[in-house]
Amino acid sequence: MMIPQEPGAPGNATSITDDVVGIMTNGVLLDSHSQTWSYDLCNGHSDKKHQYHYHIPPICFLRSMGVSVPESDSWWVHDNGNEVRPYEEMADQFPQTGASPVVGFARDGYPIYALYDVDGNLQRSAIYNGDLDECNGKEDSTGTYAYYITAEPPFVPTCLRGNVGSFAYATTNKLCPKSGIINAFIPTAPSSGGDDVGDGAPAGDDAGDGAPAGNDAGDVATAGVRVNTRDDSSAGGNGTADTSVDSSAAYTKITLVLAPVVVATLSLFM
Repeated sequence: MMIPQEPGAPGNATSITDDVVGIMTNGVLLDSHSQTWSYDLCNGHSDKKHQYHYHIPPICFLRSMGVSVPESDSWWVHDNGNEVRPYEEMADQFPQTGASPVVGFARDGYPIYALYDVDGNLQRSAIYNGDLDECNGKEDSTGTYAYYITAEPPFVPTCLRGNVGSFAYATTNKLCPKSGIINAFIPTAPSSGGDDVGDGAPAGDDAGDGAPAGNDAGDVATAGVRVNTRDDSSAGGNGTADTSVDSSAAYTKITLVLAPVVVATLSLFM
């Protein structure tokens, strides 16, 4: 994924045609495709490309980030337990005030917040007469434009107002470890010569990206920011996923947290 480091002023809306809105700070994709209402206990699921992603508020992740969320992961389920809750009632399941850090970045470089703006107000989409624009974004009281995950349609942005970056993916035969993937924060020296210093790979090679040496295929990156997802694990073992930030002054590697796989899935239909 390539996204601008400096998105600039928001412009005209560009529709998202391949579903991918951006990437969350835990490394999970944020998608905009139509709701299937079949989610795990963290309100995420995988697609036919085996890419785990979110497109409603991801309860486990948001709770870990200190965002106010309902106690139940089934907040979107009707009280009768047999159908999806009416859309107009979904926002009522969340506290009306709260706080959200930046929880991700859209493909045009703008930050993504979850549910609450900098003033602590629960955000409502334009469809439900809220303050957000057609892309589920707005300029907040500090003058910063950002997108929001909302508790009602469209839930996530379906269009972007900056220059939309690219997205590509590659498959792997490696299995997810049963115990999840251990995370760490490892500052490293500035990179040079195309090498991701400290990744244990030859110069010019982004280790673990599934591409030949010197090829960055499958990377998630920003202009000036390179995100390399690497898993050196086998089933039952531990691996790492790293986010490498490249600039003229510093190079930082941050490993991402991937929780153990949740197998329980709740499916309902409108």
